[in-house]
Amino acid sequence: MIRGAIFDMDGVLVDNNRHHLAAWKALGREMDRDFSDADILRLFGQRNREILQALLGRVPSEKELLQYAPRKEALYREIMRPELVSVPGLADFLANLRANSVRTAVATSGPQENLEFVLEGLKVSDLFDVLVTGPEVPRSKPHPDIFVRAAERLGFPPAECVVFEDSAPGIQAALKAGCPCVALATTHSREELKKYGPSLIVADFRGLRIESINRLPLPRS
Repeated sequence: MIRGAIFDMDGVLVDNNRHHLAAWKALGREMDRDFSDADILRLFGQRNREILQALLGRVPSEKELLQYAPRKEALYREIMRPELVSVPGLADFLANLRANSVRTAVATSGPQENLEFVLEGLKVSDLFDVLVTGPEVPRSKPHPDIFVRAAERLGFPPAECVVFEDSAPGIQAALKAGCPCVALATTHSREELKKYGPSLIVADFRGLRIESINRLPLPRS
């Protein structure tokens, strides 16, 4: 039985990956670099440290990280603010979980500032019991660290915590943690997501209920 629900943020609570893409492109222009859409999109789900390393083709210095990572996120929030809305069906599904005593968490690779920006903007801060951000764990997705940490804080084994994800690294991380995973086809198509073996693929949260989640198979070990 599922007793915990762990939500990624970007592409799950909010369909915002085009806003992140625009922010990375804007940062690239400020750096006099041309970051391609394809290169950025394949890195979604990872932390800024890993994304910058891949885009730059080298390990960024701590000075660069302190300069570029916060700047990118400031650009993102500026671009996103006028269009901040939840993925359809989220409020009803969270209410369904709460009514069935399922504890909830957000586990995001993003920074605390973005998490607060989204939860406060959507007015759902009080609907989550646990919050975990990328800087709190040693390894980024596709490693399972962030979901293992979220399950620990919820107080349940990973097999009793369903994860909601939209990215390939996120799905891989959830399955490695031993969690059943529901993939949202916001950032990628259903066909793309199928390759990573999620337990279920949905367009959004409309019509989703804990009863159907409880019927999902556990990941193969």
